[in-house]
Amino acid sequence: MKQIIGLFILVFITFACQTEVKQFSKLNSNNTNIDFVNKLYETNTRNYFTYPYMYLGGGVAAGDFNNDGLEDLFFTGNMVPNKLYINQGDFKFKDISEEAGIEGDDRWYSGVSLIDINKDGFLDIYIAVGGENEPNNNVLYINNQDNTFTEKAEAYGINDDGYSMHSTFFDYDKDGDLDLYVANYPPTSFKAPVDYYKYMIENHEDRDSDHLYRNDGDHFVDVTNESGISNFGLSLGVVASDFNNDGYPDVYISNDFNAPDFMYLNNGDGTFTNDILNSLQQTSFFGMGVDASDFNNDGWVDLFQLDMNAADNFRSKANMSSMNPEVFYQSVALGLHHQYMQNSLQLNQGNLNNSSPAFSNVARWSGVSSTDWSWGGLFADFDNDGWKDLYVSNGIRRDVNNKDFYNEHRAFFDKMENDPNYKNKEEEVKLLSYLEKMPSEKLSNYLFQNQQENGFENRNLEWGLDEKTFSNGVVYSDLDNDGDLDLVVNNLEDFASIYRNNNTNSNFIGFKLEGEDNQLPVGARIHLKASGKYQMQELNLSRGYLSSVSPRVHFGLGTTTELEEVIIEWPDGRKSELKEYQINTYNNVVYNEGTSTVPTKKEIQPKAKQFETVVQKDAFIHKENPYDDFKDEVLLPHKNSTLGPALAVGDLNNDGKEDYVIGGAIAQATSLYIQQANGMFEKVDVPIFEKDKFYEDLGIQIFDADNDGDQDIYLASGGNEFKSDSQGYEDRFYENKGNLVFERNISAIPDTRISGLEVSVSDFDHDGDLDLFVGGRLSPKKYPYPSNSRILENQSTSGNIQFVDVTQEKNPMLTNIGLVTTSKWVDIDGDSWEDLVVAGEWMSIRFFKNNEGKSFKEVTEEIYLPDHRGWWYDIEKGDFDNDGDMDLIVGNLGLNYKYQASVEKPFRVYLNDFDKNATYDIVLSYKSDNTEYPVRGRQCSSEQMPAIKEKFKNYNSFANASLEEIYSDKMLEESLKYEITSFSSVYLQNNDGKFTAKPLPYQAQFSNINAMVVKDVDLDGNLDVVLGGNLYNAEVETPRNDASYGLWLKGDGSNGFSAQEPRKTGLVIRGDVRNIKPIKVGDHTHLLVAKNNQSLQQIRIN
Repeated sequence: MKQIIGLFILVFITFACQTEVKQFSKLNSNNTNIDFVNKLYETNTRNYFTYPYMYLGGGVAAGDFNNDGLEDLFFTGNMVPNKLYINQGDFKFKDISEEAGIEGDDRWYSGVSLIDINKDGFLDIYIAVGGENEPNNNVLYINNQDNTFTEKAEAYGINDDGYSMHSTFFDYDKDGDLDLYVANYPPTSFKAPVDYYKYMIENHEDRDSDHLYRNDGDHFVDVTNESGISNFGLSLGVVASDFNNDGYPDVYISNDFNAPDFMYLNNGDGTFTNDILNSLQQTSFFGMGVDASDFNNDGWVDLFQLDMNAADNFRSKANMSSMNPEVFYQSVALGLHHQYMQNSLQLNQGNLNNSSPAFSNVARWSGVSSTDWSWGGLFADFDNDGWKDLYVSNGIRRDVNNKDFYNEHRAFFDKMENDPNYKNKEEEVKLLSYLEKMPSEKLSNYLFQNQQENGFENRNLEWGLDEKTFSNGVVYSDLDNDGDLDLVVNNLEDFASIYRNNNTNSNFIGFKLEGEDNQLPVGARIHLKASGKYQMQELNLSRGYLSSVSPRVHFGLGTTTELEEVIIEWPDGRKSELKEYQINTYNNVVYNEGTSTVPTKKEIQPKAKQFETVVQKDAFIHKENPYDDFKDEVLLPHKNSTLGPALAVGDLNNDGKEDYVIGGAIAQATSLYIQQANGMFEKVDVPIFEKDKFYEDLGIQIFDADNDGDQDIYLASGGNEFKSDSQGYEDRFYENKGNLVFERNISAIPDTRISGLEVSVSDFDHDGDLDLFVGGRLSPKKYPYPSNSRILENQSTSGNIQFVDVTQEKNPMLTNIGLVTTSKWVDIDGDSWEDLVVAGEWMSIRFFKNNEGKSFKEVTEEIYLPDHRGWWYDIEKGDFDNDGDMDLIVGNLGLNYKYQASVEKPFRVYLNDFDKNATYDIVLSYKSDNTEYPVRGRQCSSEQMPAIKEKFKNYNSFANASLEEIYSDKMLEESLKYEITSFSSVYLQNNDGKFTAKPLPYQAQFSNINAMVVKDVDLDGNLDVVLGGNLYNAEVETPRNDASYGLWLKGDGSNGFSAQEPRKTGLVIRGDVRNIKPIKVGDHTHLLVAKNNQSLQQIRIN
């Protein structure tokens, strides 16, 4: 019996162990024999305080150095020898570093790049050298083909003496050999002012620049200046790839601090153009490593850049720096770009501006924005499902940004920096003892599984990658040739991590490419189709951070066992279609000029795209007036003074052609443009508009108020610049007297001074004239206190225009309804009476049934949901499912913003006088691990409420405190409070007068939707939606919404929509879009796009 029980226990234990095998297994250094430790030796005179680049770490490279079919590993050491481990199979390695001659000297070795520089078929090693001590020359180890190496950087002319971090080899001039880009990080004070970076970009020394070396055969020539890449940047990451699909490799440089990143587009003539301000709308601030790969399988190479934003509430508030608004805006003004402290996942939208690629940062949507102090990111298909996943290395040796540490020892450090009596006294004051007091915390790395249309999901725990380390360089490599990618990480002050991939349930195919004349064909692309699904990979070795990945190209295939197509696009432009290959193995492919083809460029007349931007004559330019909303409302989530311009279309001179009116900011007059016979628009001066230019025009309706046959104008005034009840918030009615003469009719509308934005028109009472809904946008300087909205009934008589406020009589629920941004009159239930739908910021979508013009009854709960709050910006209607009733599209903030919300973790706002100083305070909050925390940190919060500094004496105590502990349960309960559970833009399907919500396609969630036009664009009988958005007025710690380039959602007539790619449709709408209106120009419908602080855009629909 005991034997049976023992056998059962053994079987149970065995089964349990088997079921617990995870995707990755950490291998012990005693078993692998890889004992490399990138150990730092800090002393009183040599430590982070004396050399602040101490913790930048080392790199790792994977490659088959002895050509035995197994990939070997090379590690760079900062203060320890480099190491080379030969793979002996079964994850057993042999250290041959000393006999190989690659250990190096006392130099500070950083990034490593592999290259067969002499084309002998054996991999060589190029290492970037930084450090505070000379020499700083980079080194090149030539493989002698016998497991020994000889250093020859000087002989090849690439012993770069800058402060190098990394490098990449690529054939930029397409002459058949590999050239070299070296990324340098010149020593720069962390306290350098913003204008220092601008000055150095224009006045740097040659050594401070990155360097480009042209390969002239057996020697390299420095062509930095003539190629146009002479620069000044604090370069931590470099990656070469063809971002605009023109066949020439480009270069992206990730820079630290205020130094702007560089996007060098290859001009094809030996020169480059830095296109960073045009191609990318924003970048990371503390730019670390960078990777380039096609993560969404659309044939365009995307980018991933690391920063140091923590997802953890405590670490984000205790360690991370606050963004300084003054410095941020100065940086933008100097052309250093919009830089934000977050990771950036730049989705390549294609060439939307001639040959320039356009990227959308979708890091928030994808879930990869915040991984703490991160160094390297690598795209690779770790589960072999055909979609590239994303690995992130993480951790800093000490929390060098810990605010409490510096506050505690501020007096000491001030003396060390400024007191001459402390100069060179590091030994006497025992400087290292202070450093050892600095907090230090190891962190887990991340592995994000590609969820395709749902972004990425962190699987580090489930996949066995939750080890905590200080990790830097990382590579992938199939170390055991079993068809899945293993991971190798260079850790600071710990053994290197080797993770075996245990994937067994899917197929793969691999390729080892050999180019012309034995050249490693860096830049070659492999295009693959399997089961109708497309994948593309580009052979680039220097990727991630300071590292060089496997030279073999690996594709996961999932359950697929047959391929429809494999095409190799070689660096010289020739293409080879493979007919013979094997699944589940690595295929050797050798370039053969005889069997490869050169694609012929056919002279085909390009087909007109669906949309085309029209060149305008003297286009209107909106000019926003300067105003700092945050001066009075420190914790505002965004400005409320930059919500224009308004836009409306109508025939204002009765010539049968549509004209338009566009609003101005304060001190900019409303403008009227009349359509000419040739389809152009000319501005007409209207004296009363010029007189009334000190209003902010946020809402416009053109309609015939008095049924006299001409179109009048209603203008809603808004903004946040004036105090409540100011004259600046008067709405205005301009009566059309004919011949483009307009007079302001003050008595026509009530004298109600509410900061508004939305105006909509309907004959809600069926009396033959048009009535108005006027939405209140906000209570000035009291965000988010609700504002009043109104119904103005048209009670005009002959010769007397009169609108009467009937809100209390008809719909008293509009009083204090909220921060209204949009409304729509729509017959919900088919009774021929138009009902009213209203939405806004922090509001639910509210439905009011029209009781035959007598009154309105709210029916939100009966026909939709009792509480579906959002930051709603626009509502449009249409019968999208062709069933005879009106459905709705409602634009929300989107899913790519810093603020995220769900039912389990709502996003909230509170308004109260928390510190009892007779001013209202704003508190934004979010949930993490079932605890509610303030969004903003101690510094910003105390600027609004100084008492917080008294209550929480240091940053750690504030970081540990919940929202209730900071503000008290009682005060929070007494506050005005709103909460949001979803920021998704939605389609509301009308089912017999009741609505069901469905999220719009994921591409429509990349930014907020401010404006939409409903139209059957392609005349297929189904209604489509053209949308635009973005939100540029966020406070500086919240990255602006700028990922939208406009989008055409093609309707299928059955409640479905498919996003049409801008690069294919021609619909390209950049900027802070506020309004889009259709306008008839000749036989075509055009779109007018009004943008804040930008020119009006005109787009023809073909």
